[in-house]
Amino acid sequence: MSQPKIVYVNSDDTAVFVCPNCGSSKTASVARFKNQRGAIKVRCACKEVYRIQLEFRRSWRKPTELNGLYTKVGDETIGGRMVVKNISQGGVGFLTKSKNRLQIGDVINLKFNLDDAEKSQIRKRAEVRVVEDHYTGCQFTDMAGTYDKALGFYLKR
Repeated sequence: MSQPKIVYVNSDDTAVFVCPNCGSSKTASVARFKNQRGAIKVRCACKEVYRIQLEFRRSWRKPTELNGLYTKVGDETIGGRMVVKNISQGGVGFLTKSKNRLQIGDVINLKFNLDDAEKSQIRKRAEVRVVEDHYTGCQFTDMAGTYDKALGFYLKR
């Protein structure tokens, strides 16, 4: 099955689903899925079944193509190269060349450089929130109440 389509959740906990087969759309409450991790299956009236990933986060993620490294805290044998596909003040999503061995709840160290004029180095600790084949989504754990200046400027440009 293909990678799930990301569907953003509105402030009233509703989301709009668009069938990839027939194009029909439906708005529905998704509040009951707020604490669920991973993709969910949706069945359209046309009988098409497709997967979506609900996005409840409030901070916007900027699309990127940044090379970097990740390692699991406590087991540095789990890790390797990654490509950061999106980033926000609160976390990142990245791809690995092969299926990684990370699991939801794992804590990892991330190291990559932004493609800004200063080539700012970012070193963050994060908790894995989503694992889908080669894609991993994680939330920074070392940012509670802090603002990363280099990342903030990067996200605004």
